[in-house]
Amino acid sequence: MTDSPGPSVTTIERLVAELRPLSPVTHVLARLQRLLTDPNSVLDDIAGLLRLDTALMTRVIQISNSPWFRRGLPCHTITEAVNRIGFREVYRMVGVVAARSLVAQPLVAYGRDDVAAWRESVACAFAAEILAERLGEDMPSAYMCGLLHAIGRLPIDQYLQTTDNPVKLLNDEGFPYDHSGAEYVRLGFNQAAVGAFMLGKWDFTPEVTGPILHQYAPIEAPEPHDRLTAVLHGARLLRTVFCENIPPAKVKIDEAVFEELRLDLDEVLSHLPELTTQLSRALQMTSV
Repeated sequence: MTDSPGPSVTTIERLVAELRPLSPVTHVLARLQRLLTDPNSVLDDIAGLLRLDTALMTRVIQISNSPWFRRGLPCHTITEAVNRIGFREVYRMVGVVAARSLVAQPLVAYGRDDVAAWRESVACAFAAEILAERLGEDMPSAYMCGLLHAIGRLPIDQYLQTTDNPVKLLNDEGFPYDHSGAEYVRLGFNQAAVGAFMLGKWDFTPEVTGPILHQYAPIEAPEPHDRLTAVLHGARLLRTVFCENIPPAKVKIDEAVFEELRLDLDEVLSHLPELTTQLSRALQMTSV
């Protein structure tokens, strides 16, 4: 990854300020993440939050009445639906559904269509959740880190579409740096910095913004965000292997980094079948 940025042509603040309005679901996700990390939260709190977004509420009720959860009489209210689905499934399903309106957008400069962008985000979310559970870390925050790890690409792509004609593809170095080197050369910063700034403005907690900010330099992540940053690093590896359908041996992996992060590389990769199963199940649930 290069250390020499090109001339600064804009700022993170300006990029975010000029971003097209995103779905109101961003605010729901931010408040949901806070509820999920609050030990005093109850399912009724989550049901009340989902009432703020009619489309999201309707989808959760539909999912609760799908064959995956249907038992007894059908659910007609969000309170009934949330209580039927349960705490853990609610934030999974809300994340998958919300991502369709938030990150499922074509990213021309990144060579991603809307499906590919959405699939990468959801795969990383489930991978982070799996690893967090195995390592005893905060699962809801890990899930949100994975789901929103590439959110900074949205304003960068929008900016490049307005300045380039035609849009030039950013070079993809693959895991672990993705497009961050090309972003840095072009803008003087990468999408991780943009994403962390955006999420901070949307009131996401440091448990989410910290790991996202340090995702390309996980060893530099300060406490107390170092462990979730390590989880996100492993999740991004699983995301790459899963979404690009390539053997782990073909991915550039620095085992010394995994050792420094106290991650067992073989154990991380061993969760790929579980990721495949869980992701397939979640996508079937949310396709109702």
